[in-house]
Amino acid sequence: MDSNNSFASLSRLLLKPAPHSKEQGLFSRHVPELNAFVTFRSLDLSLDLDLIYQWVTKAYTQKFWQLNRSKDVIEKIYRDVLDNPQAHSFIGMIDGKPICQIDVYMVMADELAAHVESGPTDAGMHLLMCPPREMRKGWSWYAIKLFQQYYFSVDQSGTLYAEPDQANHPANQLAINTGFRFLKTIELSYKTANLYCMHREDFRPV
Repeated sequence: MDSNNSFASLSRLLLKPAPHSKEQGLFSRHVPELNAFVTFRSLDLSLDLDLIYQWVTKAYTQKFWQLNRSKDVIEKIYRDVLDNPQAHSFIGMIDGKPICQIDVYMVMADELAAHVESGPTDAGMHLLMCPPREMRKGWSWYAIKLFQQYYFSVDQSGTLYAEPDQANHPANQLAINTGFRFLKTIELSYKTANLYCMHREDFRPV
């Protein structure tokens, strides 16, 4: 399968909603331990820009995200992701309350491709959680586990990679706790990262 066809076959994951669509949710599961539904939908800048701007400009994100920019710049950054046919951005919600934002990108279209022997359907992910004062126990773990479940529900999806900053100890521990396997430390243009992967056969649903 060539890379163009592979990207096309993953359209359900990269999920570009039709203009003006009223998409309610792409994936939703009830979590008894949380007594709540965890749902993922596409990021919608007309709904989510103010919230994302609040998250990325707070102190808890600055050390690792480095996005203390104007709202116009943040909008352009996320607009570029949404316009990119090889990437997409999602909002994770608990009972309708946004708790995280997740980016997915095709490895072969990213600088990560220089560090792994990736196939045309392998993807990487980034996770941005809501502020700690708004967090509840288990939210970040379930956000990643259920996003993995959504990702691997797409038949064509390949290996999933995560590359948290090496110095972000909670993010590294979260990767391990959610089943990612450590591969190596790598140098990206914007950070020193620990690289983790999860193959389809290694995924364990919640």
